[in-house]
Amino acid sequence: MKIINARIKNMYISQFQVLPGQAWCIWGTNRSGMEDFFSLVSEKKMDVTADILALPERLGVVSFKNQQEIYEAELKKDQTDFLDRLDPGTLARDFLKDPAKHAGLIQAMDMTACLDQGYRQLSSGQARKLVILAQITKGVSCLVIQAPFEGLDHESCKELDKALFHLFSRKIQLLLFVHNQTDIPSWITHLAIVANGRLKDQGPAEQMLQIIRSNPAPADFTATVQDLDRTQNSVREKPGPACLIQLHKGSAGYGGLPVFTDLDLEVNQGDHTLVTGPNGSGKSTLLQVITGDHPACYTNDLTIFGIRRGTGESIWDVKQHMGIMGSDLHRNFRVPGSVLSCILSGLFDTIGLYSQVTPAQERLAFNWLERLGLKKAAATAFRDLAHADQRLVLIARALIKTPRLLVLDEPTQGLDEQNRAAILNFLADLAAEAKGTILYVSHREDEFRSFFCQHIQMKRVCRQSSS
Repeated sequence: MKIINARIKNMYISQFQVLPGQAWCIWGTNRSGMEDFFSLVSEKKMDVTADILALPERLGVVSFKNQQEIYEAELKKDQTDFLDRLDPGTLARDFLKDPAKHAGLIQAMDMTACLDQGYRQLSSGQARKLVILAQITKGVSCLVIQAPFEGLDHESCKELDKALFHLFSRKIQLLLFVHNQTDIPSWITHLAIVANGRLKDQGPAEQMLQIIRSNPAPADFTATVQDLDRTQNSVREKPGPACLIQLHKGSAGYGGLPVFTDLDLEVNQGDHTLVTGPNGSGKSTLLQVITGDHPACYTNDLTIFGIRRGTGESIWDVKQHMGIMGSDLHRNFRVPGSVLSCILSGLFDTIGLYSQVTPAQERLAFNWLERLGLKKAAATAFRDLAHADQRLVLIARALIKTPRLLVLDEPTQGLDEQNRAAILNFLADLAAEAKGTILYVSHREDEFRSFFCQHIQMKRVCRQSSS
């Protein structure tokens, strides 16, 4: 790979070359130009000028964008409405070339049991592992991965690290784009630093790591707890019951296959709760049951805000007290709309904005955009934002109405260290000031903060078809 005097959008690279025997990480903050650099080396059709742009012929790419494209393509093929059963869609094994040949790698990545599941039935972490495996099994000569370890549990990160090192030892070129120092593998030989739309520094990994450590960047997320002013139509004018969630012997699954079973959970006001567990153990499904986005919310012994689910309550009765943000919401936020309308939709718990807003509500949303450093992007289409900025906007959407219960499913996925720390510090202040109760899913041990007073560790169940 060789790039000379290349420009794409707001990113310029004077010179970059990957030589045989080298493994590279590209590091930068969320708005450094990393997204454009990734597009430069991974997309075949783009508006780019360059004196030299020589990319490998057998190039494999793993990105948030292509993962979303697969999900949306699977939605279009969904035949569930015309069948008497759930349409699983394309099975995981069908994304892999000669899965039998790569059985050892598939098992090491803990994906063997998932091969006969449809793509849409996979957890976000399992889907990410699948798209990485799909590229590896194609026999690529160069693999470019955006945030390779995001969304993966600890063991999966270790196994992926081993798999990537194995590819490197087999002379396959690797370019890993990362935002966090802890995601830089120890065996990487070279590191490039992106800043202010330029390839600022590049060289041996240890030398570049010293530069990164000595030059911390500011966070884009600058909100404080004092910013959580209520809107005029706040849903929290009247105090609610102290017990927010009660789930007794809870269970849920898809297509007759259980995801979690026999789970007891109680969250009282101020019980900030951390949920952890391996990919596929049902963490996101549990949150969907609680938020009313999974049909099992009606079949379980579940009480939310003092309301027993399945007793004739509307979804608004439940969600009006919640702020919700997670990967499932993110990948389903496919409606056209601006960044401003996305944040405002949090006031109405809709994907898209369909209600008239007041001037006060619009000012509140603009204030959040200012705290994200995105005020100039208010009219920009949400889908046109970089992945990390979309995550920040969805976090603001969850916070805009100062909810009693803040439900966050891996909210910092794709964010750099500074933004990740800023959001966790904000949540710590929110907990200290008793501004709401936090229900938080995470894989990253650096996010296990002391303000969490309850820790739910979920385990993957043995799945057998109910038919």
